[in-house]
Amino acid sequence: GNLTAPMHGLVVDVPVHEGDSVEKGQTLVVLESMKMQMQLRSPRPGKISKVTVQSGSQVEKGALLVQFE
Repeated sequence: GNLTAPMHGLVVDVPVHEGDSVEKGQTLVVLESMKMQMQLRSPRPGKISKVTVQSGSQVEKGALLVQFE
């Protein structure tokens, strides 16, 4: 029930916060890698329990970005 980084990159935007309820397919994190931006979307509906990144953060592949309850 967690969202992890599919590749190394720069976090451009995090439009959700801890405690938010999200729908399946909703954008949780915008990640930039190799000059391309990708929207990482929620795999399921649920409530966000923890956001571990912020805009400007560099992340490695497999890093935890968002944790669900």
